[in-house]
Amino acid sequence: MQKTWSDLDHYIESHLIPQDQKLQQVIDNTDQYGLSNHLAVAPNQGMLLQMLIQMNKAKRVLEIGTFAAYSTLWLARALPEDGYLLTIEGRDSHARVAQENIQQAQMHVDIDLRIGMAADVLNALPKDTSPFDFIFIDADKGSYPTYLELALQFSHSGTIIVLDNVIRAGDIIDASNQKPSIVGIRKMFEALQNHPRLLSCTALQTVGSKGHDGLAIAIVK
Repeated sequence: MQKTWSDLDHYIESHLIPQDQKLQQVIDNTDQYGLSNHLAVAPNQGMLLQMLIQMNKAKRVLEIGTFAAYSTLWLARALPEDGYLLTIEGRDSHARVAQENIQQAQMHVDIDLRIGMAADVLNALPKDTSPFDFIFIDADKGSYPTYLELALQFSHSGTIIVLDNVIRAGDIIDASNQKPSIVGIRKMFEALQNHPRLLSCTALQTVGSKGHDGLAIAIVK
């Protein structure tokens, strides 16, 4: 099935996802550093993030988990020239590649890459930091419950929060699987359920070039 899923993703991309040299440059440069682009979003997923930002007319975006900045550029593409994107990466090796990719892309918006544990970076922001309109979480899954609550602290009514990789090929419903990443995702689902700060939320399974996974989407009340 994986070949079929990948072939279908490529079919979608060939018809609906315009070629972008800056995005391709990120993929090529990431490969040269020996990092796996499998850890990044797929192009059709990147387009979905871009469209959600466009529909929400977002100007301020927070990304938790930069990796090599492929998703970062998708987020930045959707922002107006006065937009701002704060992206946080915990691994120095990833952040170095991400910073190079961001600099080479020369995007039209302010991309602020900060290195460190996301909780530390966010807790260190000034108290008067303006809330974000769109938040994308794609980092260590064991910390997803913490990231969700931090995201809500920096949200306003109408903020969209997207959490990636929340299905893990069905591992989340395997009671014998007690890996910290899987336990973290389960706790995230429990936190999303009837959360007093959320207007509505759902999760979708996805299959494609990245395998069987999924994402959760929430709107802040």
